[in-house]
Amino acid sequence: MSRIIGECPQLGSRFRFLPSDVGIIVLFAMSLCVNASARSISNSRISDSRNYMPIIKEGYVTVEGLRLHYVESGRGPAVVMIHGHAGSIEDFEFGVIQSLSGNYHVVAVDRPGHGKSDRPNATTASVEYQARLLHQVLASLRVAEPVLIGHSWGAALALSYASQYPTEVSAMILIAPAAYPDAGENQLLQAVAKPPVLGDMTLIVGRAILGRHILKASLSRAFSPQAVPEEYFKRVASSWLRRKQLKAYLDDESNLNASLRELSKYYAGIDIPVVILTGDHDEIVSAKENAFRLKAVLARAQLIEIKDAGHEIPQTHPESIGSALSLIRSPIVAITR
Repeated sequence: MSRIIGECPQLGSRFRFLPSDVGIIVLFAMSLCVNASARSISNSRISDSRNYMPIIKEGYVTVEGLRLHYVESGRGPAVVMIHGHAGSIEDFEFGVIQSLSGNYHVVAVDRPGHGKSDRPNATTASVEYQARLLHQVLASLRVAEPVLIGHSWGAALALSYASQYPTEVSAMILIAPAAYPDAGENQLLQAVAKPPVLGDMTLIVGRAILGRHILKASLSRAFSPQAVPEEYFKRVASSWLRRKQLKAYLDDESNLNASLRELSKYYAGIDIPVVILTGDHDEIVSAKENAFRLKAVLARAQLIEIKDAGHEIPQTHPESIGSALSLIRSPIVAITR
């Protein structure tokens, strides 16, 4: 369905575009090569004091009795970043926020129960519910018509947001999107974690005995074919294995398929520019069943498949997000072959 039609020598990486997207290759390749110079070789935070370092401010917004954590930086058109499953704002703090905030007003929000945000006790935090909470957060921050950037589970949230508030989103960048239901739920893990007492004990014991080993194995699959950056693993191990975040992960996982079954009925009605980024080695979310399938349904979508990339594109290829934004913000010039 796709083929390699271009490459960026500075990155040593090639990108596959669907045949209908041939007109975007020059813009994407040029912007990607330029943005590559800002990428940290070690996939860690940008630390070159010679480069402009925008101030990243953090704060909290209380909506529906929940205290939700966010960070923001820069000035310009609004860009809202939504992290994936089990993640947090930290997923975008390895170069993405820093590089984008020179030209954009970047806002990143910890989803309910993740990072430093509260989780509702009685209400199931479905994709639709989290989209409504995000809408209230952005209204409080006076963020209007943003570009939504959603990674994995966060892409589902972005799609739900665009469906619920179609006139309040200017564009979307969907990274390794989870867009359609699958059969990947761990039913055994769901079963032992649901009962109140046994579930809590399971989480505590599992975290103490197997947590770090399981997390490392899961991240290895997510980052493959690249290695898991040691700094990233150290940082997320201290937060992802907390009882609150584990329970949020399980709840999000158990309710995702039901939300996607309903949400996917409305994709064809989304009429804004969309760039879909996916890795050709994604072992977490099937590109064929999600990214490619979604591209075929969205009227104004363009799909870019990054060669030798897995699921964790925000960490391994942060420059690709800036390049995707350039595609949205720049006029597309048709190229005849």
